[in-house]
Amino acid sequence: MTLKKHELNGHDVFEFMQGQLNGSHWLDSSIYVTEEVLAETELGEVLANSLVNFNYYGPTEVKRVEWESIKQIVLSSKSATTRQLLIEIDEWANDCFKNHSFFTICGI
Repeated sequence: MTLKKHELNGHDVFEFMQGQLNGSHWLDSSIYVTEEVLAETELGEVLANSLVNFNYYGPTEVKRVEWESIKQIVLSSKSATTRQLLIEIDEWANDCFKNHSFFTICGI
């Protein structure tokens, strides 16, 4: 469900990047979620409702405490697809939090 840079077929994706956006996009260390996958799962709605400043078209920083709250909401979801997407992102996020206090979601 999540993609690496070399797996991308288009640009309508959300980039999850480690730390702060420093003007560079399409990083090899990032993971990507297509707009279609975000729309098909409940994750897009949870992000919009949980993050006060969620920017669908721009950057949004997500701190560990916010991510933990999002995880609790999604893990109670009835959608196995949404939970699977969360698990994939969470594996990446756990690595990110070893060196950064937040990650950035760059909107489409």
